[in-house]
Amino acid sequence: MKPLVIFEMANNHMGSFAHAKSIISKYYRLSEKFRSTIDFAIKFQYRDQKSFIHNSFLNSDDKQIKRFKDTFLQRTIWNKILQFSRNKFTLICTPFDEVSVGNVIKDKFDYLKIASCSATDWPLLEAIEKKVKKGRIICSLGGADEDEISTILSFFATRKMNVQFLYCVAKYPSSPSEQNLEYFNHLRNFYGEKIAGISLHENPNEYLSGAIGYSMGARIFEKHIGLPTKSIKNNKYSVNLRQMERWLKYLNMAIEQV
Repeated sequence: MKPLVIFEMANNHMGSFAHAKSIISKYYRLSEKFRSTIDFAIKFQYRDQKSFIHNSFLNSDDKQIKRFKDTFLQRTIWNKILQFSRNKFTLICTPFDEVSVGNVIKDKFDYLKIASCSATDWPLLEAIEKKVKKGRIICSLGGADEDEISTILSFFATRKMNVQFLYCVAKYPSSPSEQNLEYFNHLRNFYGEKIAGISLHENPNEYLSGAIGYSMGARIFEKHIGLPTKSIKNNKYSVNLRQMERWLKYLNMAIEQV
């Protein structure tokens, strides 16, 4: 089975359909060079505009709140983005609230992805359980301790839900010395193939993590992507096209040799 590389756009579309379309097009062309050995998905994030930011913070100067406010997309724009993406990538989406879980179902994504910060958000997980049923789910485990990881896996196992879990370092960005990929190995030895891959927030110039992870048994990889322009800069943990291509070349070399 081919490994799956997930291009995580997050809100790097910057609230622009044109910029989202450009990212999707250029990363699709990049992916074509590697599709003989790697499957590709693109991942989006859904947040309910009416409820995601509490009313008491709507006028906050916090840079993250401002970024979310500035990059909300209307449902009509999302429909255009998904229509443009469907024949290019497997489609994945992370919902951050119960309303967005419903929208992920309505929009017929191939996978629902649970973010690390939501892995112990029990009301959200219960909403996912009720609405997703037999759908395919990926869940990141960044920041969870061993007791929490055991509880998360048990929650889904007792409900017989089809979930694949990703080891994750929840530091943005993380240095090579902070990757601690041996812990992926530890989780995989304990839980088996349920620990399916790695969600990465590393320095964009890091190129070996995919190759090393693949040699350890990882088959799903998540990388944050962006497309710098004259007016848009990538954040510190999102790759550009050149960096992504080099990372994929190293992963491809590992696939050929393992």
